[in-house]
Amino acid sequence: MILECYQCSSCYFEDKRSSTTIAPETLSPAQSRIEFKDVVLAFLCVEMYDSREEVKEVVLEFERLLAMIGKRPIVVCPNVHMSLDKAPETLAVYLLSELESLLEEGGLEAQIVSFGYHKRFGMECNGNIGSVVGRRFYGDPEKQFLRLLTRLGVCRHDTLPGDLPPWAKVLSRRQLKVMSSRKETYRVARQMLRDQLDSGNSELWTCMLFEGEWQPMDDYLSELYEIIEAYPDVRIHRAMNLSIAGFANAARFMFRKYPAVVDSGKLRIYNSTVSDIEFLLTPKEVLLAFPQKPKRKGSHAGEISFGIYCKDAEFARNVIQWYRTFLVDGRFGWIRTESALNEVINELEEEVFQK
Repeated sequence: MILECYQCSSCYFEDKRSSTTIAPETLSPAQSRIEFKDVVLAFLCVEMYDSREEVKEVVLEFERLLAMIGKRPIVVCPNVHMSLDKAPETLAVYLLSELESLLEEGGLEAQIVSFGYHKRFGMECNGNIGSVVGRRFYGDPEKQFLRLLTRLGVCRHDTLPGDLPPWAKVLSRRQLKVMSSRKETYRVARQMLRDQLDSGNSELWTCMLFEGEWQPMDDYLSELYEIIEAYPDVRIHRAMNLSIAGFANAARFMFRKYPAVVDSGKLRIYNSTVSDIEFLLTPKEVLLAFPQKPKRKGSHAGEISFGIYCKDAEFARNVIQWYRTFLVDGRFGWIRTESALNEVINELEEEVFQK
């Protein structure tokens, strides 16, 4: 559950039109222009697997905020666009009503504006201490992990926490580590590479090594070149988004620079079908890195926002299988020759042009 709060001297909302992408029965009655004075305006997104526990955390957050800035009415505006993992509409509507009830039970004046409408709105923010507060309530580790597996496509969207496979339950309780910064994510990635490359006959599955900020395409692949040259026994499965010109050219360069490595199957190039998650996988370790949006137009190697790491052989086997099945473009598979690579790139360029 995601919460963004603003201390407003005034704000208004006006429904423009109802959404056509949600179940009609979950739509609230339409509201004409409604204005508020001296309130806390909160944008709220209910996410998959949220429950009454997360609602209680939101209520506590409101209580802490009002203790700091003074008691005033709360206006809640549903905003499903704050998360990629939004909850089904029926769950969102139910938890919003629960939130309103719990706030009123706690002696707080609250109003939730209409659900399911595109809105025109405006607000005047006071700009003092506590005027802008953002929070995310992840729920227990099992919910966090289930949300991740659902986003990766390992679990269906209607999977319940009790339906997690046994290996996933073990990981969610003990072994999953979240790294909140780019620096920490890179530190773990480098350690993974050292451990794996020094172990003899090693194997890497990756669409991430170390992305660049100043020369994205060059820096993104420099570590790969070093591994190929320094560790001739390693086998690298490298998924790249070949619809991007920089990566397409880099792939052509590798076919020409390392023909013997490509022919032997030590370097295997694929087209990647995933663009918002990056990976470094070994037979025993998993690193998933989530980039934020690139700061500069044309830079496809966005800075890492946070990472998730796990050292568990069974989990690694499952994610490697997911890599082979879902990340790699099944139309082309392992691209073995430069002529086949050019055919793939031409087809992808045509698809981009048609779009």
